[in-house]
Amino acid sequence: MKFEEAMERLEKITEELEQGNLSLDGALAKFEEGMKLIGFCEKRLDEVKKKIQVLIKEGEKFRLKDWAKERITGEREKSRKTESPKKPSSSDSLFRNEEN
Repeated sequence: MKFEEAMERLEKITEELEQGNLSLDGALAKFEEGMKLIGFCEKRLDEVKKKIQVLIKEGEKFRLKDWAKERITGEREKSRKTESPKKPSSSDSLFRNEEN
């Protein structure tokens, strides 16, 4: 299903629910269908947003980077920064010289 088709279906469902002519079970079924369509649309919009965010300007030109690779690289960099152990300073040592 395309995004535009899902939006059209959502509009139709909204109209049907607003009319108030549906039984309770019918209204619930339409509501459930609408929620699934909303989830689909949100996921699709998020995918497009990620692709757009990777569009970068280089000098006077724009180019599109592979957003999946960018995301993976960025996550690796973040994990490296958080995983690298901090060397304790002498004042942080657990085994201090008792003479101090």
